[in-house]
Amino acid sequence: MSVFTRVDSAELADFLESYDIGEARLLEPIAAGVTNSNYRLDTAAGDFILTLYEHHAPRDLAYILGLQRHLAGNGVRCARPVIDRQGRLFKVLNQRPAAIIERLPGAVAANPDLGQCAAIGAELARFHLAGAGYSARRINPRGQQWILSMREMLRKQMDDSGRSLIDDVLGRVSAIDPATLPAGAIHADLFHDNAMFMNGELGGIFDFDYACHDNFCFDIAVLLNDWCIDGVGELIPARVNATLAAYRAQRALLPTEMRALPAMLAFTALRFWLSRLHDLAFPLTGDLVLVKPPEEYRNIAELRLAARLDLFTDAKSGEDPAE
Repeated sequence: MSVFTRVDSAELADFLESYDIGEARLLEPIAAGVTNSNYRLDTAAGDFILTLYEHHAPRDLAYILGLQRHLAGNGVRCARPVIDRQGRLFKVLNQRPAAIIERLPGAVAANPDLGQCAAIGAELARFHLAGAGYSARRINPRGQQWILSMREMLRKQMDDSGRSLIDDVLGRVSAIDPATLPAGAIHADLFHDNAMFMNGELGGIFDFDYACHDNFCFDIAVLLNDWCIDGVGELIPARVNATLAAYRAQRALLPTEMRALPAMLAFTALRFWLSRLHDLAFPLTGDLVLVKPPEEYRNIAELRLAARLDLFTDAKSGEDPAE
């Protein structure tokens, strides 16, 4: 949601001709995120987000945007892509694939409270359940193979302790049998700034750029590592418990998932440290570009690696000992 590609009024008018949303009343760049060019687009039909995808292949966009429409059609509160008169989810604008997506009501919760943590936990479970009916597949673009490639690519940007951190986390994750973890469509990037709240209610979730088919535990770990932490990256037990209790009320968590969660928390923190380190080392050019500091997530990865392995789970029951 940065701006790398500019759009002028004539280009936009041509683009909108195949949609049934009317002419543009407002086109305003959005300065947030790190990957795509995003604009607020207002027309007679309502408020939308216009996204120009800077790095996604058409196959990936078909998965991402198709998943959003599937989820929205099955009651999940998420940003719904608009299709044009030919049923297309995206088309080319200024040499980039571009889509129009309904803008969600509300605002980002800068410091999520217990109620907001519970709301997002419940919605993530509904997402996982609804995604079971989505037949398309996309391999996790930020999975283990990607981490190994980043270890090599970023070797000059990290010290020996950083490389050891990668090895230690991957060693912890390798002890998990993937076959024991339920999998399906996941968001894979559900930070608190990818959700909107209005009057205490969840307006919906957005930014599906990394959505893919992977284990649900990965998604839960990403969520906990952002929504449920204090100023130094430690998990806040009350927030964790509220999130997991609300999730469980919609979808039961297996004991294998709870046992895997500590390692998955370290693994997903590692994923975001390396992606931010990559963005810092190889910055993209454009206007209003945001680069997030990588050290925050290196610290979180180290904290999770040092945490008790039974942080959430009784090995026999798989229940949260705090509940």
